[in-house]
Amino acid sequence: MEKRPRIEVDQTLIQKGFDLATLIFLFLSIVYLSLEWSGIPNRVPIHFNATGEADNWGSKTAIILFPMLGILIWAFFTVLERYPHRYNYVVKITEGNAALQYRSAVVLMRFLKNTIALLFAYLTVECVQVAKGIGEGLTWWVMPLFLTMIFSAIILYIVHSIRWR
Repeated sequence: MEKRPRIEVDQTLIQKGFDLATLIFLFLSIVYLSLEWSGIPNRVPIHFNATGEADNWGSKTAIILFPMLGILIWAFFTVLERYPHRYNYVVKITEGNAALQYRSAVVLMRFLKNTIALLFAYLTVECVQVAKGIGEGLTWWVMPLFLTMIFSAIILYIVHSIRWR
């Protein structure tokens, strides 16, 4: 890897708000899980098919993985944001384009970390609801929405990176 400039990318107020909102939703999903724990049956959904129906079931403790994965992914991406000079890029990084390329890549990382963490918070609540018989499955449009958001962000990032070399 060539020697790349090290530039700190500041976080905007909107990005800080998005981070805070995500952490609040993760925290609330854990609170909800804790409050509902005694009423959750021993068999809980751990996977859903394309139509949102539960198609694999596991033990009650498996549901703890959803908020924990959300937290781990959020924390990993938060650390990763600090090292944009170590990322792989679709264009050659130079002194002239480093600031813009780094900012774009870090914005993508921040968006992905929050979107994925929010998905895990949502899945925590939905799994509890389905396990307790309150819900029948995931709302059909939720996974397509999250996947569209994630892949659209990646595609926009790539287009932006190439356009602003």
